[in-house]
Amino acid sequence: MNTTISVASSASAPLSPDECAHARREYALLRRLAVAAIVLSCAVALSLNLVDPDLWGHVRYGQDWLAEGQLPRTATHTFTAIDYPWINHENVAELAFAVGADRLGGTGMLIAKTCWGLAILGLMAVIAHWHHARPLVTWAFLLLVANNLTAFFPLRPQLLSFMCLAWLLVALDRAFANWSDIDHGPTVRWPWLFAVPPIFILWVNSHGAFLAGLCILAAYFGGRCVEAIAIRGWHACGMVLGMAGVGVAALVATLVNPYGVELLKWIVYSLWWPRPEVTEWAAPTLADPVFWPFVMLAGLALGCFTFTTRKRDWTQFAILALVGWQAATHLRHIAVFAILCGFWLPVEVDAIVRRARASMASALPVARLAPWLKQTMVTALIAAIGLQCVGLYQRLSELPVYRHAYPVDALQFMADRDLHGRLVPSFNWAQYAIAALAPAVQVSFDGRYDTCYPQHVIDMNFDFLLGEHGGRRFRAPDSGAIDGRRVLSYRSPEMVLVDRAYPCAEQEMADASAELNSRWVLLYQDAIAQLWGLREVFDDPNSLRYLPPEDRVIHDLIARDAVPWPALPRRYETADTVSRGSPDPAESSTAGLPAHSPPKSSFSGRKG
Repeated sequence: MNTTISVASSASAPLSPDECAHARREYALLRRLAVAAIVLSCAVALSLNLVDPDLWGHVRYGQDWLAEGQLPRTATHTFTAIDYPWINHENVAELAFAVGADRLGGTGMLIAKTCWGLAILGLMAVIAHWHHARPLVTWAFLLLVANNLTAFFPLRPQLLSFMCLAWLLVALDRAFANWSDIDHGPTVRWPWLFAVPPIFILWVNSHGAFLAGLCILAAYFGGRCVEAIAIRGWHACGMVLGMAGVGVAALVATLVNPYGVELLKWIVYSLWWPRPEVTEWAAPTLADPVFWPFVMLAGLALGCFTFTTRKRDWTQFAILALVGWQAATHLRHIAVFAILCGFWLPVEVDAIVRRARASMASALPVARLAPWLKQTMVTALIAAIGLQCVGLYQRLSELPVYRHAYPVDALQFMADRDLHGRLVPSFNWAQYAIAALAPAVQVSFDGRYDTCYPQHVIDMNFDFLLGEHGGRRFRAPDSGAIDGRRVLSYRSPEMVLVDRAYPCAEQEMADASAELNSRWVLLYQDAIAQLWGLREVFDDPNSLRYLPPEDRVIHDLIARDAVPWPALPRRYETADTVSRGSPDPAESSTAGLPAHSPPKSSFSGRKG
């Protein structure tokens, strides 16, 4: 960017050509440092090191496939959906996570994930460069895009969807790079479109958002066809047929998956049902960290198409409007909107900045930086780069599992006492329980949701967890009335793991245990979790799985430290995965503690 902003100078006379050249070199240095600081800020935004509840499951299912040498066709690790078909639309992602966990570990996967995100932003920057947008303006805008992606960038299969969408947009940009050619009219560079079907082959086997990709592709081709016909009339028929052929090829490519057309049928059927119980399908609210970044990005997108000096691309505008509407009604679509903006808007932002700069050019001629000001700006930028590096190092050095968020101690308790059998877990903890305790423990429901669970099983588990949920429930017509107790008897569960953040589930167990001849007894409790056991199994001295009262642990204290992911019970772990908050590995265990006493670990005195 050939900046012409006037700054403090020791000379008031106009600069000579040599002095102007030197001034521009000074500004170039500052621009490079600013770009470096912004890129590092983007990396920090993409390095979110919170553990997603489904990460344990993704790794475990990929490991199961590698160990067995074949893809499971029915639900695994569950007692409520035995032999029920499992249509897994995330196979490639789960294989990648399994290999990553084995080869790289938690920290290595964090580093790879951050580099993956920077690669996506890098593709956006390359496209912007090809359209002659300046790096500083581009990366300043991409920092806003990165902040919109932050909440959607834990280690999840969606990461593959984001890259597939990026590749698709690169192919479309290159294929239609000469679309606005004034001299020759709209033309298509067909070799770039030949890459579209292979992208969808990878996408359909990685994550279900390939359907969103198909919709974007159809809308893009539809808009270009309308434009071509408007300009060329019937002479555009060949171009229209060619785009239609590529679209059909992309659709056919989605059949290249282990389930064939059944995957497409399932995903259309699945998306037909509303999901008010799942947060990602809700509309963004003021409490969501991504709310204001999304509002800023949407406002900037609207401003770009309102005030741009370039010829407006109505196809892109229509797609952004549609996806923006979806993002305003469903949180999970904000990431798609951000990626589209990252590819399509930098050149528009740069055009607006150029116009503003041109209006200021006559009033603000090139000037030399005063030495003190240059030194101050360089020092500030280097300090910013250093701080970003420190922050990035801290983010990437650990993937913590916080004991006040996940039932680390409860699962350790179960492992220490060899508690096994059929478990009703809290939804967000189910895949952690599978990774920690399978095959000794089978769950009633987990984050695989309707890929391998029938709707009536989903409904009864959410009945227990959420109850009426303020009337925001959607249930199958054959699931009957809401009944929080049904899951406690369906196919004879033997244990219940309650997340105490859900008062409905905690109250259901309290009521069930207070009944005359109650079937449930409390085996473990801390500030975040309760573990209940079937009385005839765990409270009968004649039972082989009897757990004496002195071996039960019940308290209301809360642990504030963390253990490195995967935070599995120590009988499955190596010594280096013990929490840094405990100097002695034995201190984080509940084994050998007297009844009604807290484990010897870093608990605060606050009640749950």
